[in-house]
Formats: sequence, C-alpha cells, structure tokens
Amino acid sequence: MAAVTGVLADYARGEASESDVVRALLAHDGWYAPMLWLSEVFPDRKVYDSMIPTPALGQAPAPGQLWVFTDAEQVAAAIEAGSAFAAAGGPVRGVELFGALGHAVSQIQVNPAGLAEHGWSVGIDDAVLDFLARWIGALEVETALNESADDLGERLAGFQHYVVPVDDTGRPRVVALLKPPGNYVMAFTAPDLYAAHQKRDPGVTGAADMPAAMLFELADYDGVDGVVLDMKESDSFILPQDLCSAVLKLIA
Repeated sequence: MAAVTGVLADYARGEASESDVVRALLAHDGWYAPMLWLSEVFPDRKVYDSMIPTPALGQAPAPGQLWVFTDAEQVAAAIEAGSAFAAAGGPVRGVELFGALGHAVSQIQVNPAGLAEHGWSVGIDDAVLDFLARWIGALEVETALNESADDLGERLAGFQHYVVPVDDTGRPRVVALLKPPGNYVMAFTAPDLYAAHQKRDPGVTGAADMPAAMLFELADYDGVDGVVLDMKESDSFILPQDLCSAVLKLIA
C-alpha cells in the first residue's frame, strides 16, 4: 500500500488532518493520470515510464472532472470497474500533478474505483488553486532546506507564506538556542509543522502569514540573532543574521 493511501484511510477514520492529506498527496511521486490531460499540461513530456491503455467503451469522467490514481493497481481497478479514458500515464510527482491543475478542471477525484477510504475529491476554484500553490511552495522550500540545494536562497526569498508563531502580545515568538547561541524568530513553511509546534509550546497563541521580506527583516531587530525555520524537538534550520541579510538581498 502506498503511504498516501494509508494517510487517506486515516483521514477517513478521523485520525488524520486535512494538512496531513495535502502533504501526503503532494509528496507522493507515483501518480497516474489520463494521458489526454497529461499531454495538455505537459506538452514537452512525450514519454512516461508506464502508459496503461483502457477500453474504448465504458464510463468516462464527466466534463471538467479529472480522475487520478495513486498507483498502477488503482488504474487497473478503474479499468476492471468499466472506466474508459484512452490511457493513463505515470508515474508523476505530486507537486507536478497538482501544480498543473487549472480552471479547465472543475473537480479532481483520487482513486475513483478503489476502496472508499482510499479516495478523495475536491472541487477546483481560485481558492483551492491558491491553497495548493502555497503548499507546493512550502514543500519546495523544505526540499531545498533538506538538500542544501544550490537555489536555497532563491527559494527562501521567493516564498511568501511563512507561518510565524506569535505570543499573547501579538509579537513574533522568539526562542533562545544554544547552538549557535542567540535569540531566533521562529517560522514554519507549512501549517502542519506549525500546528505540531504549537502543541509543544504553550507560549504560542496564534500565527501570522508573513512574506519573506517581512520575516527576514525581523532578524535585524535588537536582541534578535536570526531566524529558525521548521523547529522540531530534534532538529531545525537556523539562519543567522548574515544569512538572513543575504536572503533579503535576493528579494527584488
């Protein structure tokens, strides 16, 4: 079973949050989708590792409805159930698949012929597209942080939706760290990471949605030595003042 279907099953049982589902959908790299749609949104990509044909006759998605599948087995289940959509191609990365959604799609449905707890659907409108774009940006920043990517600075500078914890005065939460020693403004790339920290830190009473310029400028205040990103109990990403200043220089 793919990890994403496990999260969907947990969500169906009320044991996972919407944020858990979104992260799992975007982090999954084994998606299959109809070739007609893939050809439209990725016109320069002509070859996929696997292209699975479907019967010419059968149930097809309604206009504006996009069926996507977490793996080839889910495609086979749809074919067995009598579905017809020419062919499915994959695998496709989640950030690519969901990032390619546009107004031509009115609804996306995951695993339409699979077990109910392995399915998921949502209507597509401007609010949903914006929501997905924020999450995709967050995951791209996280990947750049974890891999120390060459474009890390540009990723940090370009992200406009840092989740910054605030205290009961409404000020950004500052934490004292030992390595390197100093006081650091906390920020998170995604809502689920912030929510996990909020459970551990009773001093956090809310959060602010903050663009890169505003966040990294906080490192220049008296008594602040930098920014700490995605702080967990075991690790975090610490950006001292000089690195915060370098990020600010990349912001047009």
